[in-house]
Amino acid sequence: MSVSSDAESRSNLSRLAVQSTFWSYGSFVSGKLLVFISTVILARLLVPEQFGLMGFCLIAIQYLDVLNGFGVDSAVISRRDREEETANAAFVVAIATGVSLFVIAWFIAPVIAAFFNEAQVVELFRVLAIVIPLSALGSVPMALIQRGLRFKAKFIPDIGRSIAKGSVSIVLAWQGFGVWSLVIGQIAGELVVVIAVWVIARWRPTRRFDREVFRQILRYGANLIGVGITGALIINIDYLLVGKVLGAAALGYYTLAYRIPELAIRNTNFVIGRVAFPFLSRAQADADHLRSMYGSMLRYVALFTFPAGLGLALIAPLFIRTFYTETWEPAIVVMQLIALALAVSSIGHLPGVVYKAINRPEVLNKLSLAKLIVTTLVLGVAIRWDVEGVAAGQLLLATMFVTVDVVVVARLLSFAPSATFRAISPALAASLVMAAGVLVLQVTVGPAGVSGLVLTIVSAVAIYAGAVSIVSRETVIRARTVVRSALARA
Repeated sequence: MSVSSDAESRSNLSRLAVQSTFWSYGSFVSGKLLVFISTVILARLLVPEQFGLMGFCLIAIQYLDVLNGFGVDSAVISRRDREEETANAAFVVAIATGVSLFVIAWFIAPVIAAFFNEAQVVELFRVLAIVIPLSALGSVPMALIQRGLRFKAKFIPDIGRSIAKGSVSIVLAWQGFGVWSLVIGQIAGELVVVIAVWVIARWRPTRRFDREVFRQILRYGANLIGVGITGALIINIDYLLVGKVLGAAALGYYTLAYRIPELAIRNTNFVIGRVAFPFLSRAQADADHLRSMYGSMLRYVALFTFPAGLGLALIAPLFIRTFYTETWEPAIVVMQLIALALAVSSIGHLPGVVYKAINRPEVLNKLSLAKLIVTTLVLGVAIRWDVEGVAAGQLLLATMFVTVDVVVVARLLSFAPSATFRAISPALAASLVMAAGVLVLQVTVGPAGVSGLVLTIVSAVAIYAGAVSIVSRETVIRARTVVRSALARA
């Protein structure tokens, strides 16, 4: 391949990555806006204990869901040959594990209820477990949509899930169904996704089956299962400890405090990760291109997550009092600390995508196991200071783990820590300027209510945009050029 054609191929891939990110993030923003609206309404219809009961069930479901499909979706996306056989084998594995896990969930429901000392969890968990085989049924079509980089088509199931989940939950909560409104809403959202992806993917399983491909998928999935289990434990160990030690009400406050930073920051990382994985997989044979793509993704992730984290920490008191009422004031400090923690940890999300993209899931597996041990120890001590202590522990852990990932990426990709700092420094500098400006506004004006919240957010965005233009005008120009090119050919 000539140098010019290689450069053109890279340019086309970068433009397609931007287009895919736009569509993926567009569906994310639309869906999460609906989730936010439904959360505000549900917070007025339900009490913290009911959110806590749902939290107990979701913790257990997420642990089981790690095993769901046995990592076959990632195998379908990353594999570059024997595509039909891979999809068929993956479908068999997905259905078998989905049904098996539903049966397991049915029998372990009393154990989970006993662990949390909440008898209601038995029936709630058994019904909610229906989402496991439903999700398995849609895993291969969803993976094929992502493998084909059809992120525009993925908009429909993503937005459909949010509409169904929110509307069903609100209607049922208004009718007095309590915590059951959350359970049934979750199932309705998953059902809409399954129907949509089967229609959009236009894929049907065939009889072409290869035992060697089947074994290869199982081997690949086995590594990811290990990563998934430890990852789920890391992500949910805080919920587990809060629910077990502090009770349903405390878990309700913690869950609600986590929700907005999760919507704005963590889910952004997941969206970008879903887009990044197939693109980084395609670049795995070209080390220079892989490093270039990684550095660019890191830069633009930080440009969003850093100001989002600092901004949410600053507006948390006004936000919670305005939208959730004073009933939820115990969640303010938790939301501030979690927002900062997720902003820091956003830098550690892309390395995990890289490990999978270069077919080194065992690295992710080992790191995840080590992080799980450290997380358990730190949060086990932090919970002595109630939910605020757990949130502070999350911030400490995020800082430690990002440092580790930066060092590991430096060894695997020859991407020096100094290169990581250069990539994130424009976002960091501009975010600090924005934070200073917002603090001055809060001290001098003292904004209150919805109008004050809007004033604060608009001011923060204006200050941040101006600061980025000053500290890294090159970043703004480059981003504008790439975005315009992508939109022109969308």
